[in-house]
Amino acid sequence: MSFDAFAALAQPGASVTVHNVRLIDVQQAEGGHELLTIEHAGTTHELIGGGPSSQEHSRRNVGKFGYIVPAQPFGRELPVGACYFRDYIDQSLRRVPELDSSDRATSDDGRALEVVGWRCDARPHGFRAPVGIIPGEAGRFVPDETVAVTLRVPPEFVRECRRVQMTPQELLRSFAGDLAGIQNFVACPRADGYGSNGSDEREYADAWLHRAHAMNAIDLDEQDEREAEAEEKQFQRDDFAALLDDFESYGGKADDLFAAVQALVDKQAETDGD
Repeated sequence: MSFDAFAALAQPGASVTVHNVRLIDVQQAEGGHELLTIEHAGTTHELIGGGPSSQEHSRRNVGKFGYIVPAQPFGRELPVGACYFRDYIDQSLRRVPELDSSDRATSDDGRALEVVGWRCDARPHGFRAPVGIIPGEAGRFVPDETVAVTLRVPPEFVRECRRVQMTPQELLRSFAGDLAGIQNFVACPRADGYGSNGSDEREYADAWLHRAHAMNAIDLDEQDEREAEAEEKQFQRDDFAALLDDFESYGGKADDLFAAVQALVDKQAETDGD
C-alpha cells in the first residue's frame, strides 16, 4: 500500500512535509481558521490552515507553488491536521524523489550530505540538497563545510548555559554564528543551519574577539593571497613536468629542453644584472 502523505498530515503530532503543492484558494473555516484549497499531483485537497482567517499572508500566496507542513500550536489550540503553506522562493523549484540518493544523510564527521533530489529552471537536469533544506533562488544553497571540534568545558560554563536554558553545544553554536557574522538567507539557505542572532550580536561578538585576542591577529587576506600564489606556482611546476613528458613523447630529449630553459634563465640573469 502506498504512503498517503495527506492522511499522515492529519494525524496528531505529524511531522510530514508535502512538496510540489499549489495553493488554489484560501477561505474562512469554522472556528475562525483558514481553509486552504491546494492541488497536489493533479488532485485537489482541502486542509485546515494554521493561521487565523484574517491572516493575509496565505491569500497573497494563492497561485504559488510550495509545500505543506504541520502547524505548531505555540500555546494555542489548533484543529488536528492544521497546517501551513510555505511558498518556494524560486517558483520553478520542484521536489524530484527520483533523483534522491540512497546514501546516508550525514557523513562520518556529522556534515549534512546532499541526498534529496530537486529541479528548477536554472538547473533543469536536477540536483541534490541536504535533508531539511529548501533551495533558494536558482536552486542555490550553501553546502555544509563545517569542521568537527571536540571541547571539554568547565561546570561554571555549563551553569551559564543552564541560566539561558541551553546546552553547551547550543550556546557555542549560537556564539559561533555571531562571531563568524553568518546571515542565513532564505534565498540561499545554509546546509549547516548556522546563522547569527542579529546585527548587534554580531557587533558585540566581533568586539569581544578584538578585545580579548587582537594582539594575535594576522592579516588573513594577505595570508590567503600568499597561499594562492604558492598554489599557483605549484600548478606551474606541475605543468612544466607535464610539458617535459609531452616533449619526450614527441621524440624530444629532456636534456635539450633543460638546456633551452637554462639559456632563458641565464639571459634573464644578465638582464637583471644590467
